[in-house]
Amino acid sequence: MPAALAVVLACVALACAAAPAAAAPVALGMGEQQPGMFSDPLFQRLGLRHARYLVPWDALDRPRQRARIDAWMEAARTSGVRVMLSFQHSRRSRTAAIPRPLPFLLSFLAFRERYPQVDSWVVWNEANHPLSRSSTRPGRIARLFDAVARNCAGCRIIGADVLDISGMTGWVRAFLRRARERPRIWGLHNYVDARRRTSVGTRSLLAATRGQVWFTETGGWLVRRKYERRQVVREFRTSPRAAADATRHVFRLACESRRIRRVYLYNWQAPRYVTTWDSGFVGARGRPRPAYDLLLRTVRRAGGPFLRCG
Repeated sequence: MPAALAVVLACVALACAAAPAAAAPVALGMGEQQPGMFSDPLFQRLGLRHARYLVPWDALDRPRQRARIDAWMEAARTSGVRVMLSFQHSRRSRTAAIPRPLPFLLSFLAFRERYPQVDSWVVWNEANHPLSRSSTRPGRIARLFDAVARNCAGCRIIGADVLDISGMTGWVRAFLRRARERPRIWGLHNYVDARRRTSVGTRSLLAATRGQVWFTETGGWLVRRKYERRQVVREFRTSPRAAADATRHVFRLACESRRIRRVYLYNWQAPRYVTTWDSGFVGARGRPRPAYDLLLRTVRRAGGPFLRCG
């Protein structure tokens, strides 16, 4: 019996050693521009601990913009939510071009000093967007990334934040050829995968890069509009149920690889008057949509504000 027991125990030990370790939970967050999200009981019920905020790179030079950022950051700090700050072009029409590395670095350092609670940084939002100047200038974005990475040792810096559209991997490879520093985190807005229920864009970025991948903006939208000269030329609509299904697919995509570590859904509340976009988890009047119900069930099953994969 002792010999048989020893054999059984040895087999159990070998089986445990051979079994793959459970994947680490994928943190969930929310992207939202309005500070009222943090005081909303529906948001508080989710227990999310990450939020994304999008700002013009030179916003601290403008008192009104600075005041809006201060209010948002204070609401996030009071709620105990960690912030990912994402930079985009200036609101000043004459300075909408990609900034040079030195002024961008000085602005970044000013943001870092003013808001020490920021957990991570996106150098440039949707850098491969076809309507942005950065779409044909990956080298310019690489220079901004290098400037920040060299002056913020230990910071979580998303080197390139891209959309899963045609030409994405080519843009990423061009960025890598020009960057002196190696990104440890990549950002992805995989709306195409979410809408089409595919994984092409997500897998392509994983294959083209090393390091972590964060879904820095994703989810299911209800309304999209395209304008030309202030006139709507195209409009796309889906149902609240379809938006929830897209969000469910995002959760599946987040479990495609252990390199995927965070998911920032977008956005919290629908605008009162839709102009170009509506992907709110909560309607304009504050009522939860099906995507919210899905998110609430997901965090309750996981036992916290994250996804459990595998």
